[in-house]
Amino acid sequence: MAKPEKNPTTAPSFLRDAFQSYAQFTVDQKQDAQKRALKWLQIHIQSDLSDQTILDQFAQKWRTGKLSPSNANDSPLHLENLPRSYKGTDSINAHQEEAFSFLQEQIPTALQDEFKARWEVKKRLKVSGASGTPLKIDETEPEVLQKNDPDGEGKTWYQVNKGDIYYVLSSEEKGDNYLVVMTEEIGSENRNTWYVSKTDVEISNL
Repeated sequence: MAKPEKNPTTAPSFLRDAFQSYAQFTVDQKQDAQKRALKWLQIHIQSDLSDQTILDQFAQKWRTGKLSPSNANDSPLHLENLPRSYKGTDSINAHQEEAFSFLQEQIPTALQDEFKARWEVKKRLKVSGASGTPLKIDETEPEVLQKNDPDGEGKTWYQVNKGDIYYVLSSEEKGDNYLVVMTEEIGSENRNTWYVSKTDVEISNL
């Protein structure tokens, strides 16, 4: 039996690069960070780009290589589930490479770069405080925040629980706090930059 020809489609693709590197990370927490990066990308494709059909077109190409197949699987596609189903550039599934090329053309460079930073994140923050901790928009003491704004909800502070894990793009010591930029936007204001008490968290390398 003749071997299938290698797929000649090797145009640059930020998502292919990510998928090819996925298998190198066997530590569960690293793959968790990458899944969160893919969720982040999907959210921002849907919220930031004017063409609301991009992910639908990508899904059809990824599954069948066609834009309007009569027997297409219409179930929602979740980017976080795709790395393990990627067959590689040498497979007979050339439509996956076509899907990569399509998405590469649709996604602005700035959004690609933000995704890459989240995919390649090197640090995580774990909440270690016995009662969790508030993430704060400034260096205000927690008791003052809670007195002035009891509910918080992310407008001035956002309560997180002991054991919660977040991935950190950058962190800087600010007195008794860290100023952290996290990979995810949280709270009612969808913020990813917060002050957090040093005594309530642990920041470590992945």
